[in-house]
Amino acid sequence: MKKNILLSLFLFGCSTPEYGLPKSDLGSRYPRVSSTETGGLLMSWFEKVDSTNWALQWSEFSKGTWTESQSITASDPYFVNWADFPSIYQVDGDNLVAHWLQKSGKAPFDYNVQISHSTDRGKSWSKSVIPHGDMDPKGEHGFLSFFQQQDESVGFVWLDGRHMGAYDPVTHTMGDMALYRSSMNNGQLGPEIMIDSRTCECCPTSAIRTDNSVLIAYRDRSEKEIRNINIIRYADGKWFDPYPVYDDNWLIGGCPVNGPMLAEYGNNVAIAWYTSPNETPTVNLAFSHNEGASFDVPIRVDLSMPIGRVDLTWISQTEVMVSWIETAEETTDIVTAIVSTNGDVQPPRIVTEIQPGRVSGYPQMEKVEDLLFFAWTEGGEQGSVMSKWVPISAFR
Repeated sequence: MKKNILLSLFLFGCSTPEYGLPKSDLGSRYPRVSSTETGGLLMSWFEKVDSTNWALQWSEFSKGTWTESQSITASDPYFVNWADFPSIYQVDGDNLVAHWLQKSGKAPFDYNVQISHSTDRGKSWSKSVIPHGDMDPKGEHGFLSFFQQQDESVGFVWLDGRHMGAYDPVTHTMGDMALYRSSMNNGQLGPEIMIDSRTCECCPTSAIRTDNSVLIAYRDRSEKEIRNINIIRYADGKWFDPYPVYDDNWLIGGCPVNGPMLAEYGNNVAIAWYTSPNETPTVNLAFSHNEGASFDVPIRVDLSMPIGRVDLTWISQTEVMVSWIETAEETTDIVTAIVSTNGDVQPPRIVTEIQPGRVSGYPQMEKVEDLLFFAWTEGGEQGSVMSKWVPISAFR
């Protein structure tokens, strides 16, 4: 797709006035948004307590308004990072879970996952627990994704660096990042299980549940440094071996910090991801019509200069909206496109211009009725979490 289709791009200005926006202070960072079972939203983000300390805040959107933000946790030694950031998730009813990352050692990437749960819809939160069994303060544990299991309890996956170490100049290796999963039921942790022993080191994960399966998506890392997007699927009472959504054949010697995103509608599944084989940056999207047992050939959606950091949501029974970051001649933008299950791609639209670089984090997108909610980070002294509502009709 060529980038000379500038007439097909439309820059949305102000938010639609129907719904308000969550309130956050200057200096707030890295929102994460998830949908609720009643059609609302949960959003978490970091906010400054003082010059050195942070708090993890959250708010819920329901019936047209956002609740006043509240703290889940505050003033601990958090790992505050543009790509690996906290989340909040509804298990069922008033049962919520949240996760964040907390420093565990002196090295820049020594940090643990912390998980807390609430049984009263966020009025109070439990003491946090660490889901991974290795308590060595050295090592990276993060990029967690929650999902609902078949028994309605909450499951989660994360990248785990317990097997990584210092670079060995003789073998030219430093150990492997692995993918683990576990669960929590009524505040009790289940066993941790390694499901892939060698993955890309720092690409976000994604996980969803359909009627009859659970899907986990992540970036793999082969012995030859090919980094395809893999699927691990649970169905018929068992976990199947990983398989690539598509053989991108992207050979890259380091982690691109660009993970996949899954979304489901009934038993149809879509996945979006960034790849760059032969130095050709691309945002792809693929559909599955059998609950993730296989995926169709990918559809390219970008305008030829994407950075990636995708998000994805279904907007109808036969259409998804995919978002990503793309560079233009003078700007960096959040861009979206509507893609139909028959393969049609509508002209991409610009949602907003953002600051270049990593400060914007991973822009978030969720559907509420006939609107889309977007959230991202603006940097600088006056920067903070930014958000806006846009009618789906404006993208057509």
